Amino acid sequence: MIAQNACFACLQNQAQKLCSRLCVSDIDIESLLHKARNTPLPPPKIAIDVYGSIAERTGIEDPFFHIKQESMQKAHNIAKALLRTHPAPELEMIEDTGDSIGDTMEDSIEEAPQAQDFRESTGFQKMKLQYKQHFPQARTQAKSPQFNSKFSPQSIAKRLSWAIYVAALGNVIDYGAQDNFSFEQADFALEHLQFAKYDLQAFTQKLQNAKTMLYIADNAGENIFDEVLISSLKTIYPHLHITYATRGAPIINDLTLQDLSHPLASNLKAHCTLLDSGVKSPGFIYEDASGQTQDIYNQADIILSKGMGNFECLHERKDSRLFLLFKVKCDVVATFCDVKKGMMMFIHNHPTQKD
Repeated sequence: MIAQNACFACLQNQAQKLCSRLCVSDIDIESLLHKARNTPLPPPKIAIDVYGSIAERTGIEDPFFHIKQESMQKAHNIAKALLRTHPAPELEMIEDTGDSIGDTMEDSIEEAPQAQDFRESTGFQKMKLQYKQHFPQARTQAKSPQFNSKFSPQSIAKRLSWAIYVAALGNVIDYGAQDNFSFEQADFALEHLQFAKYDLQAFTQKLQNAKTMLYIADNAGENIFDEVLISSLKTIYPHLHITYATRGAPIINDLTLQDLSHPLASNLKAHCTLLDSGVKSPGFIYEDASGQTQDIYNQADIILSKGMGNFECLHERKDSRLFLLFKVKCDVVATFCDVKKGMMMFIHNHPTQKD
């Protein structure tokens, strides 16, 4: 997605706030942005020079380090409380009943005893409606000779949907695109999430025969929520090898490999391989990734990308393996996607006849 006028204004606002916090006033951000207007680039690509100039001037390579560390702790506390009130739906062993996802999805949701409070909530009713909307043609995928899990399709879909909701909730965290983010004011209620696009069926179908996944991370603290989805994926598909790719250098509050040395992030490596992507922008730009990362990207059976910055850089890469999970945090992306600002998106970025 090419940067628009509003994107330049947003980047300038971000930079000015950071300069103010660091007590720096002699960096000509406007000139940097003016030069960038002559080249069609996505906003995250432009952000490299903007934040790089601030780091060079101040000598502070990672001005958001303490914010990221604090984000880990706060995200951990929120996720811990969330999982107490909204525990993981149980996975049921596959049975040769002939039932299909289309036939049994709603029944399996209603029968989960540990989710009684959630079943009665408005959020659950929305989730149930989304199952009906997004599984209209799922009757043929109930059991397949190549099905890659010992659990029933309906319980897998239910568990994955829950985990995707939790992972999406983590994308609320953002000190870049959102003007005044704070953990205290942010809405971390699972039942309040609304998806404008929810390609769960395509995701579960792609996972059935997948052996490798590339999971492209976004912000620090968000990894706590990502861990819930990743651990669920490994429980359902124990032979799925997951690579979790971070940014290649500090920029805003995006997650780096160094950030994952935080004690609260230590469990993540039990479920996946950690990777420094080499990408220095707050969005995954394939051409800027390391050779190793490009190889992993090319060979992955399925790719899951988190965050709006990654969407801005990846949406033009139409690929049947690619899924984008993010919150719409600005008017430009809302207009581009033709959805309301604040909505969640879970998009299968596959090629279409228009591409």
